[in-house]
Amino acid sequence: MEASKKIFYGWFVVAGGFILMAVLHSMLQTCFSLFVVPVTTDMGITRSAFGICNTVVMVVTMLLSPYMGKWLSQKNTRLIFTACVFGLGLAYASYSLAQSSWHLYVSAALVGIFSCGAVVLPLSIIITNWFQKSRGTAISIALAGSGIGGAIISPILTYIIQTMGWRPAFVIFGIVMIVVEVPVALFLMRPKPEAMGLAPYGSEEKTQSTAATAAKPAAEQGLPLKELKKHTFFWMYWAGMFVLGLVGFGSLGQLAASLTDSYGQGFCAMIISFFLLLLTPAKISLGWVYDKIGPKLGTIYVMGFFAIALAMLLITHSTTLMWVMAIFYSIGICSGTVTPPVVTAATFGSKYYGEIYGFINFAVMAGGALGAPVVAAVYDFSGTYEAAWIACSLLCILSTILLVLADVRCKKLLGQVH
Repeated sequence: MEASKKIFYGWFVVAGGFILMAVLHSMLQTCFSLFVVPVTTDMGITRSAFGICNTVVMVVTMLLSPYMGKWLSQKNTRLIFTACVFGLGLAYASYSLAQSSWHLYVSAALVGIFSCGAVVLPLSIIITNWFQKSRGTAISIALAGSGIGGAIISPILTYIIQTMGWRPAFVIFGIVMIVVEVPVALFLMRPKPEAMGLAPYGSEEKTQSTAATAAKPAAEQGLPLKELKKHTFFWMYWAGMFVLGLVGFGSLGQLAASLTDSYGQGFCAMIISFFLLLLTPAKISLGWVYDKIGPKLGTIYVMGFFAIALAMLLITHSTTLMWVMAIFYSIGICSGTVTPPVVTAATFGSKYYGEIYGFINFAVMAGGALGAPVVAAVYDFSGTYEAAWIACSLLCILSTILLVLADVRCKKLLGQVH
């Protein structure tokens, strides 16, 4: 009985976020590529035409994020969240009805609309409400669900596609999304601790240490988005997140192709598998790092690893160093998922987090939408990825500078630097 009282409910919220990422994010990102060959072969369309589905999802999410973040921060958080999860399941199943490529794009647009309010954005907002201490660790644990979920779902989805076809597979997993995740969104992911008579994790420690309070952004000291937009440091931060998204999505989209060109398909497959194996512990460790050393040093840490990994891709004659690159890259690429929600809360506080993070997520998605085609265009123009990897490595440094400077200036404005 005594042991059960020690389990803070926020950790159940984290578990719910883990389950959401394991199913929803895995089906949207990690496992969606399994449909490429069966769909394009059956429908007689090109792979690039099918690939536009991902672009549509990303663009719709990008455009809707600023509004969804604000809506989710209101009192009807649970209703919007649950409705989006339910709608996402139906939208995903609707892919099965497609008879031409434009049908796929309509479904992709619906997926983009509902996924914006069903996956990373609400998860980050809700966990931020529950945690003041260990926030980075909590968010990173929840986000790590995508790696575990992808590993479990991938062979199951492959079997269903092979035995039943791609259309039933879309329907089955659309139903799985609804059956598994609607109860999680409705009952487990409680939006705010105050509604349960609880306080955020770690809030009681603020009264025990003035120094600790000064070192962390207090929710009551935050500024609303409308006010932040008047300050240069906020747009520096927005630009830093845009660059981060561009480098992250751009490099990830062309990593396998670059390794294949330099080392062959067999070695590339081993490196990618090794990288994916490291991804889950890398995400969790990055959240822990942010909690221990703060947003400035944490960002320098992760972007430093990212810059070195991208520079190492210029090496085309050492298989040994590519294993090291994979370790560095697994840490660095986590900046695309862990850094935006964690650092945004640490920099601007949690009082207006929903509307602020929705606007910041727009920047990350905008960078991501441009990243893959830009890196691919560099290769098409020059016949090599060399210039792209040099540019991406330098952009990591630029992103770090912008984010760190923004954090320092914001803290000075809020009177939190002593």
